[in-house]
Amino acid sequence: MSASTGPPTLRHTATLSVRLRFGADARIGPGKIALLEAIGRVGSIAAAGREMGMSYRRAWLLIDSLNRMFDTPVVHASSGGSHGGGAGLSALGEQLVTAYRAMERDTEQAVARHFEGLRARMVIGETEVSGDAGRQEVLQPGRRAASPDRD
Repeated sequence: MSASTGPPTLRHTATLSVRLRFGADARIGPGKIALLEAIGRVGSIAAAGREMGMSYRRAWLLIDSLNRMFDTPVVHASSGGSHGGGAGLSALGEQLVTAYRAMERDTEQAVARHFEGLRARMVIGETEVSGDAGRQEVLQPGRRAASPDRD
């Protein structure tokens, strides 16, 4: 590992999705964090939901579940009126996003270190990633994926 390239990251080996479960109804994952980031950018739960392809109701329910997880809200919202409504991240909401993204980076680096020597031995590579939400084709051990030009 050289100083110019930095530590290895999981992006060179796989896709990581971290979900934290604190109880049956208390979960934090990449979708809720992305929604918080969108609210921080656009200043609206509705606009953030639209940006992410979800209804206002779905976005609001996700934010409500996050707000109920903590002693103070992670998103503050004001209802419409003559100047319209809006939403933004509270200091706790900003702290949550920062902590989650840092944990995600740390986890990527740890996984990359642990799998560093195994990547070269994998029979599935980036070329076998399908268009189906980035999932890789599942193969039997030791079997290589068929190349598209052989079919």
